[in-house]
Amino acid sequence: MAEIRPPHGRLAQITAVAETDTTFRRVDGDWIGKCLICNGPLRFDAATGGGVTIEHILPRKAGGTNDLLNLSLTHAACNYEKGVHWDEPKRRRGRGKEYEYLVTKLLTKRRARWREPGTAG
Repeated sequence: MAEIRPPHGRLAQITAVAETDTTFRRVDGDWIGKCLICNGPLRFDAATGGGVTIEHILPRKAGGTNDLLNLSLTHAACNYEKGVHWDEPKRRRGRGKEYEYLVTKLLTKRRARWREPGTAG
């Protein structure tokens, strides 16, 4: 799959990620889908992006990019927990293989949910 960069701006990025995730659909001005991390229900305002965060599965400081396959939508608490407990190198000291497994698992899950841009219903 070729690298697909999202548009600039937070709302445009959120929309691009939702449109390329098969768990998300538009309902009454909201996007409804699932958090990539906990798989719990996730509903947010499509007009503002309020109620959702953008997760870099492989963090930028670890070589991750803004490619849509590296971005997912998550609950703020899930994003925070991953960032605090796993994305900081000093926090995962001695747990490199576990971190690699987590990132691989999330990237695999994102690819499984992939929907080509412009095909959201």
